[in-house]
Amino acid sequence: MAFVQILMKPIISIYDDWIIARNENIFRLYHTGQVCHLRKSLNYKFDEEKDRIEIEKGDLYDTTYIYTEDEGIRKYVHLETAPETIWLRTEVETADTGLDFIVLVPEEIFKTRLESIEAHVKFYKAGGIRCKVISK
Repeated sequence: MAFVQILMKPIISIYDDWIIARNENIFRLYHTGQVCHLRKSLNYKFDEEKDRIEIEKGDLYDTTYIYTEDEGIRKYVHLETAPETIWLRTEVETADTGLDFIVLVPEEIFKTRLESIEAHVKFYKAGGIRCKVISK
């Protein structure tokens, strides 16, 4: 009986690997690049307990342009105490980013699993769609 079990061990190992790959392929087939499916699959794989991964539109804020004195346009940066304070934002957060959507990931997941998340999003997103994964 022990001899038969030794002979079966590689077959069982191959079968287990096949089952894992099959389940992964079934998971990929049931999810698409639609926002609801992509968000669900991201939360299932990377943050199942808390569902904190979100997907936002690519234009989070309107762009405010700052001009120099030589350009003759009266819009300058004010001090923080001034009533018309202009807060500068990154290119990712502004309306002219050219991004179609932004994936917002909690910081602890962002630091440890960034490459996996980017690969996951790249697999599901449609061709020509531009996106960025950023930390919340």
